[in-house]
Amino acid sequence: MEPKIICFSPTGGGEKIAKAIRQGLSCNGIDNMEPYIFVIPVYGGHMPKIAKERFGNVHGTDSRPAILVAVYGNRAFENALVELEAFVRGHGFNPIAAGAFVCEHSYSTAETPIAAGRPDTDDLKDAEAFGISVKEKILAGDLTPINAADLQDEPSPETSVKNFSSFIKEYMRQQEDNPRTYIPELDKDLCSGCGTCIEACPAEAIREDFSIDASRCVLCCACVKSCPANARSFKSPFARPLSENFSVRKSPRWILNSFL
Repeated sequence: MEPKIICFSPTGGGEKIAKAIRQGLSCNGIDNMEPYIFVIPVYGGHMPKIAKERFGNVHGTDSRPAILVAVYGNRAFENALVELEAFVRGHGFNPIAAGAFVCEHSYSTAETPIAAGRPDTDDLKDAEAFGISVKEKILAGDLTPINAADLQDEPSPETSVKNFSSFIKEYMRQQEDNPRTYIPELDKDLCSGCGTCIEACPAEAIREDFSIDASRCVLCCACVKSCPANARSFKSPFARPLSENFSVRKSPRWILNSFL
């Protein structure tokens, strides 16, 4: 019996991390307390509402151990793990480890790369090492809970943070003066009508005529990245400032014990 993965991963990066962690966990001797691996993407520093909805029917018994994982686009994971911790505790799980891993940002493109190609081989090796460490903790009989707030973001260059903060302020000002909704666009000349984007959309936001319901779209860009004809694109105003200010590679981080 393998550790169970509870994962919301629209573009697949989080799923790859989850499987690598499970590979590290795989062994005999922890069958009675197989942990659940909860994996979420970070949306604006938070656990996505849609992930909470997807995980809503998952409940633990006997304080089943849980491993918390947030994947983010090389900027920051902020409050996402703390929110995931509160969620799993509320559903009867005991969080015994937490980790944050970088995956290619949803808004990443060839022109504005943001953690492009991640998780890469090194990331997956680190994820497997994390799994091994959790396995060793369980085999030692240690199921003490962690405090996700103890895991801190790797600092970004101060100039980058200031630049991005300035961009956010200007963006918010423009939205107040002239509100605009950004959603993925479709090039009808390239679209073959295959329906891959409809199947890939986790929010069921794409209609039969391939238009997008903006009220349902979560901007995960699964439709963009899955389209075999490259007919989908998303011109986010956040892409360039993210690419320009957060190009310095961040490393995976995790905790197995909380600070007292």
